[in-house]
Amino acid sequence: MTRTRVQPRVRPVLLAAGWAGVAWLILVAPGNVVMRLVFGMFDDPLLVRQVLFAALGLIVALVTGYYGLRTSTRRPDARPDGTIRPARWVTAVTWAAATVPLLGFAVPHLLWALGVPFGITGSKAKAIDAASSASVVFWGLLVAGPMAGGLLTLGLIRPWGQVVPSWVPRAAGRRVPRWLPVVPPAVVGMLVGQYGAMMSGCLALGFTRRCAPDGGTEALDSNWALSATYPVFLLWGGFLLAAVVGYVHTTRASGRLGFVASHEGTKLNLR
Repeated sequence: MTRTRVQPRVRPVLLAAGWAGVAWLILVAPGNVVMRLVFGMFDDPLLVRQVLFAALGLIVALVTGYYGLRTSTRRPDARPDGTIRPARWVTAVTWAAATVPLLGFAVPHLLWALGVPFGITGSKAKAIDAASSASVVFWGLLVAGPMAGGLLTLGLIRPWGQVVPSWVPRAAGRRVPRWLPVVPPAVVGMLVGQYGAMMSGCLALGFTRRCAPDGGTEALDSNWALSATYPVFLLWGGFLLAAVVGYVHTTRASGRLGFVASHEGTKLNLR
């Protein structure tokens, strides 16, 4: 791949501006468009504009990512098994994407389910305790879900995110299809990130009830830990999307390395 020459001081500025624009177009400007599409909410007259914002954000992301790869001077760092070690920034954002939902969402819900009124009033704690005592959805979706999601997120920087582990029958040693670790977390990142951005903005500007006209915001009164879940969603979505970009950056680097690696006795062409 031919390198594009660029001044060292200009490249970080261009990349920062590009990714800042991507964050605005994908997480802030479209509102909660991914949630509307996933749940079939097509009656909003602003939906077309929101989709166009998100699509433009994806285009800017592709252009910015391509520019970053073309101008990168980092040499791919291969592991003994033929997979590629991610850059430090990729490792950092991926760990953040894995730990933010765990510490900011799963742990508080676990405490509430155990009867600990962390950041909520006594009456709300009793309501949550009553709801969680007989709810598989509460324990599975709100507690175990973020934990499992965090573990899967780490696959974006681990060898098993690039090559199927040896204990998987029939597929062991094969290259993981690149779309598989990219598309699902990208959709989840946009889903939670857009919702978090919208509701965090509502909280910051003081008109949460206008953002939720059908009610339900009364639970936020005197319960700061519930309100804090919205910034957690925003951070989670942002870090998760950054981790996806990092995974693409890492796996594209393997194509520039141009070698054939061995993994559990199977030859892998990492191009």
